[in-house]
Amino acid sequence: MLTSHRASITRIKLVRLGVASLLLATAPACTSYYRTPGGPAPIGEMTAPTIAEKLKAQPESPIPATIALVRVQEGYYSSRSVAGVRRGGVSIVTADDLELPEDTQQIAKWPEIRAITRLTAVLVPQARNDSEPFSSMLALREGAASLHADILALYTIDTTFRVDDFSPGALGLVTLGLAPTKSAVVNSTASLAFIDVRTGFVYGTAEASARDDQAANSWTSEDAIDQCRRRVERESLVKLFAQAQSAWAEIAAARKAQIDPRNAVRPSSNAAPDAS
Repeated sequence: MLTSHRASITRIKLVRLGVASLLLATAPACTSYYRTPGGPAPIGEMTAPTIAEKLKAQPESPIPATIALVRVQEGYYSSRSVAGVRRGGVSIVTADDLELPEDTQQIAKWPEIRAITRLTAVLVPQARNDSEPFSSMLALREGAASLHADILALYTIDTTFRVDDFSPGALGLVTLGLAPTKSAVVNSTASLAFIDVRTGFVYGTAEASARDDQAANSWTSEDAIDQCRRRVERESLVKLFAQAQSAWAEIAAARKAQIDPRNAVRPSSNAAPDAS
């Protein structure tokens, strides 16, 4: 009896193993995946290598100013729509991935803007040290200087995917054809910093977010997921430019007051005469 019982258990295990093997063998044929693009560029780490050097940086940009706009992502960034061009530890992403011609036309109308130009990878030299984020910033500032730009408007986009409580994160895999009871969410945050090309001084920042959620089974193809990603990223970018306009108006007004001699504080007529 004992031998017969053991034989039955062995047969059951073999059947289960066979079923599992069959499922594994057929899974690739019925399951597709969408690989999420890379993450954002570490703009905060790129500004200066130490706290002391961050504090030493001073503004030198004239007003009105020429702005060089550029989008950067983490190194080796790649999506279905674009592949970034690596410069040091970051990738420079072409404008036509998310931007529209009217974006720069609108920026050109901001106060105290002399001109707006687009910084492309062809003008940015390779960073001297790929492992140091500040080295990438120096390369970007060199590229902006070649355009005679005064301000580098540097922005990046951080997009995450979540299906219920599962988040693949950057460079993760999102499974297609999920059950309709699951909720798929795409979150995108766009961040921008205004940086003095001459000194690396950070004048200010702006940030905006957008999201979209839908039934996960509507993602029936990689194109469907990618279209959703780009739609949300575009929405976050539009919101970012609106926030950046407000931030720039304050930055420009403060800088103009700083460099305009007519705004300097004159000594009071009641001041005590010089003892000398």
